[in-house]
Amino acid sequence: MAAESRAERPLRVALLEPAGRGGIHHYSRALAAALATAGVDVLFATARDHEFAARDAGVPPPFRLAPLFDRWRSSPRAILSALRAFAPDLLHLQAGTHPLLHLGLLISAKLATGARAVVTAHDLVPKNSSRLGALAASLLQRAADRIVVHGETLARELAQRVPAAAARVRVVPHGESSFVGDRARDEADGDASLCNGASAAGSAPTILFFGYLHEEKGLPDLIEALPIVAATIPDVRLVIAGEPELDVAPLKDRAARLRVADRIEWRLGYVDAAAIGGLFEPAQVVVLPYRRASQSGVVFLAGAFARPLVATRVGALAEVIDDGSTGRLVAPGAPRELAAALSELLSDPLRARKMGRAHARRCRSVGSWSAIAERTRALYAELVPASAEHVRVRGRGGELRAASRAGDRELVARP
Repeated sequence: MAAESRAERPLRVALLEPAGRGGIHHYSRALAAALATAGVDVLFATARDHEFAARDAGVPPPFRLAPLFDRWRSSPRAILSALRAFAPDLLHLQAGTHPLLHLGLLISAKLATGARAVVTAHDLVPKNSSRLGALAASLLQRAADRIVVHGETLARELAQRVPAAAARVRVVPHGESSFVGDRARDEADGDASLCNGASAAGSAPTILFFGYLHEEKGLPDLIEALPIVAATIPDVRLVIAGEPELDVAPLKDRAARLRVADRIEWRLGYVDAAAIGGLFEPAQVVVLPYRRASQSGVVFLAGAFARPLVATRVGALAEVIDDGSTGRLVAPGAPRELAAALSELLSDPLRARKMGRAHARRCRSVGSWSAIAERTRALYAELVPASAEHVRVRGRGGELRAASRAGDRELVARP
């Protein structure tokens, strides 16, 4: 009888996201909500000062919220005690830019709970990582029972980087960004949106670069491209918005030497969710001049505001952006090619807006959170068989199969 009652309870997943802000936090909250809506009992462990604290106080989220992390003042005892009390069937860590800390967290959480672990590798090699960081990321991927990446390209690359992990890699798309509002649906449906946006009378054609400023994001290439764009689009302006994790002085000096400094608006500092719309709505095109990347939440933010993209062919970006349909794709490290693509969209606002609407529709399709929750639950079922209700999940070949759970995790045979 006791075994039967255990089998009837929902799957318990502890979703770990220590940062509490930024794109990975936004993604993790949306995933937690989608899983909870799909019937999973989710404990979302995040930072004490997470950026949606005020919103949650007014409208509680559909998942359990555990604000446990406090940067360098986090209490390992409190974190592990909370996890043990929750008794998760699975741990799901969202791995970002601190692989050494994440490795320690994953190992400690596995030992404390006895649960198996899924790691979402938002970047195969974390941004600005040292050799030690790259090694820690590799060890983290080796320690995971399943590894989630946001594209087939990334799955192949990870299999080459860490051959021992190849059989444990699963592809789950990145999700759309409706947390910023449902502007995409308004602008993507119907021609009324042609009267909206950046090209309204009296506004300058605007390019937006958004997100943390890292070395690999190609800002030098964007600065070099700007005077070429200005030769075709005389009133063009560029907004660079985000928290710097590099020295911006050389970029500003180069812009001055190229005589485009007055065309650039620097909005340096973290941009919280409430301020995102004020940056994307005036933009005619969003640019991702990355020299290296895995996937980018900015792609889906652009979709939330029906803005087209000019991006480089790196990581899995080309799996979401249709060149010539939802934006333009160019080679990384090629300022002239980047400038030509930007000029093409800025010189034809009507086409740019049509591309933006197409991109919004694609993001809502590819990034459907209900579909992502279903795929994630199927992934979980590989590690913890589904409940006795015979939840149907898709097998590796795409076929529908039924999986049943005999009881708690100690009764589960490991594949």
